Amino acid sequence: MRATGLLSALCVAFYIVRVVVTGTWHFIFVPENLALAWLALAIGWFLTKRLKVRAWTSWQNICLSLLWLFFLPNTWYVLTDFVHVVPTGEISQLYDIVMMCSLVIAGFCLGFASLYMIHGEFLKRRSTAWSGWAVAAILLLSSFAIFIGRDLRWSTWDVVTNPTSVILNVSDQVVDPFGHPRGINVTGLFFVLLGSLYLAIWLVLGSPKKRS
Repeated sequence: MRATGLLSALCVAFYIVRVVVTGTWHFIFVPENLALAWLALAIGWFLTKRLKVRAWTSWQNICLSLLWLFFLPNTWYVLTDFVHVVPTGEISQLYDIVMMCSLVIAGFCLGFASLYMIHGEFLKRRSTAWSGWAVAAILLLSSFAIFIGRDLRWSTWDVVTNPTSVILNVSDQVVDPFGHPRGINVTGLFFVLLGSLYLAIWLVLGSPKKRS
């Protein structure tokens, strides 16, 4: 938690300096997306605490799980924010690259920390194989959600405020995936990246069950 706090503070500091130097709010999405990433970790942490007193099948924990799934992709979506890093004349482009790197590193750490916690809860209740497939499914859904956010331009809030339009738009991608190769490409690209990074974390830290 302290490590993610340090990285987040660095990201916010870079953004504040940019605002002071340029007098613009051009990259306001930086603190906003960082806050969404923290929300995913907070929900995951709260869910693990709730699981100690109530079964996962309780309606409260089911709702928390769905809420966590909705916000989790935001932690890795930040990588796509690099598309905004272009010469603006406001400040050095290299500065914006470094600031964006700090956002991506903080977001990824928050996302993987959250997933690692939930993975540990899976392992307490299910086999290693089942837990692994569940994590893979979560990463695949998150990768698809990143495509929905970046290419189809739907946000987490749209799922609540405009669910019908989201479902209609997304269902077309699901029903005819090969008719939309961009969706397959982006989803597959992020799934390979996130899956490989999480596996690397697993190899370094070991099973979350042993650390709990």
